Amino acid sequence: MWSQTIIPGEPRLLIVDGSGNVQGWESEFCDRIWNVLTRKGFRLVGEGPMRARNPEDLAEPWRDQDSFNCIFLACHGKATQAGHTGLVAYWDWLSNQQGLDPKLLAVCTWEDHDAETSESILASEDNVASLAIAPQSPLSPRAAGLFYMKFFTELGDHSSDSINGRMVWFSCTKARELLRRRRLPGQIGMRC
Repeated sequence: MWSQTIIPGEPRLLIVDGSGNVQGWESEFCDRIWNVLTRKGFRLVGEGPMRARNPEDLAEPWRDQDSFNCIFLACHGKATQAGHTGLVAYWDWLSNQQGLDPKLLAVCTWEDHDAETSESILASEDNVASLAIAPQSPLSPRAAGLFYMKFFTELGDHSSDSINGRMVWFSCTKARELLRRRRLPGQIGMRC
């Protein structure tokens, strides 16, 4: 049922804000996720969320890829009118990188859902995102914030020396339950 992939070490998260803040609230969303996880003692990489203008900006943190084993990518599902990059460009860049250690990839696209790319992320094998969660429907910013904060909190609480498929499943299930209890719509799929 679960992948045989084991990502060594306690969760260490790189938060990537690839939204371009085109609607004016997305960067604050990423800052709030950063602040909540910092208060909860989650190990985060950097001094704040990485602001990426395009997928090539991810090359910089990849030079020190041992510093993180989880990536939270917040971006729009589709390219925006302002010309900002959408999920498919980030996924193409990530999935074509060679020689990278396995990571847990968590994708957030809010209400601008890209079903085709999300399914590609969840169905792919043999790439950097050995374990992944991605939206399967649009999520309001509130639902997305609650889901990902709960997911990473559970993952951090229960994965002290490695991340495996069972812990991704458990954390995702707990976060889904939170959305259900709050009556917030949205579906998040997982490859674990």
